[in-house]
Amino acid sequence: MSQRWLVESDADILIFIQMLPNSSKKSILGVDKWRGRLKVSVLSPPISGKANVELLELISSWASVRMKNIVIEKGHKTRQKTIRIKNIKYEHIHQLIGE
Repeated sequence: MSQRWLVESDADILIFIQMLPNSSKKSILGVDKWRGRLKVSVLSPPISGKANVELLELISSWASVRMKNIVIEKGHKTRQKTIRIKNIKYEHIHQLIGE
């Protein structure tokens, strides 16, 4: 099991996410040590990409980056996703989690 939820990739970073759609609140819940992923809950159901859009908006707001700099690399139709954030420092995201 990998414990690496945050990985540098050139000038970008990859964040491995465990998404919880249809939740009662929209939130970054912290790192799930067992899965090695950042847990994120969103209000929207996983229908027609609504939860994915809400996830990207939440990550954009949380990390203070523009939406155009965030893409889902893998997992468009699953709860386990890989998100790429372009032109951001590893340290910035790591500090937001507080590990």
